[in-house]
Amino acid sequence: MNRRPGPLAQPFEARAHKPGHRSEVNPYRDTIVDFGRELIPTERARERNGRWSEEFGRNAPITLELGVGNGSWLAEAARVHPNQDFIGLEIRYKRCVQAAEKLRDHASANGRVVRWSWFELTSLFAPGELGGLVIHHPDPWSSPSKAKHRLIRPEFLSEAAILVAAGGELRLKTDFLPHRDALLAGLPGTPWRLVGTSDDVLGSGAPWPDDIVTGYQNKFNRAGLPVYAAWLHR
Repeated sequence: MNRRPGPLAQPFEARAHKPGHRSEVNPYRDTIVDFGRELIPTERARERNGRWSEEFGRNAPITLELGVGNGSWLAEAARVHPNQDFIGLEIRYKRCVQAAEKLRDHASANGRVVRWSWFELTSLFAPGELGGLVIHHPDPWSSPSKAKHRLIRPEFLSEAAILVAAGGELRLKTDFLPHRDALLAGLPGTPWRLVGTSDDVLGSGAPWPDDIVTGYQNKFNRAGLPVYAAWLHR
């Protein structure tokens, strides 16, 4: 899970690998290093800050996905939108590899996976470098004692507005209603405006027209449980 670092925490690169992450315990660690263009290891990510257009070899809108899961949304979005570029952030080794494998299977040159923390985006992207931000099922941290680790807090939209250029968008899907409520509560005083919401993406549809169902969302669809959504424009 993504945990919010404390005020004295070292940069993500310095704390990214723990003793239990060594290759004999987690074989996916070494796989990340040697995977290929689709998967960018932590140690090689920060140098791309402000230079992501060079990574893709063109100037095109870049959408960042937080909550990449097994990569189903990332790979499909890259496939159906060849004129855009997509980056998925994930902290778990196995999920990084699974998502990168899907990009490779789709032969998607316009998609990348990066092992990185959600909470340190400004060290990975320059102001206005993103055209969109997509958030899928962020960790709920439902215990009050753990709520400090939630991604969506009062300051979140102001921080996101620095990274997403004017005219960009933010899409949220979540099975945890307090996340959507917190997002909407944070709108006043920010450059974001609400375009639409959904209380049940399966039953009433997403507020955006080109929805792609994520692998994690399918679990809630099968169980008949609601997935909430919100769509913002900058």
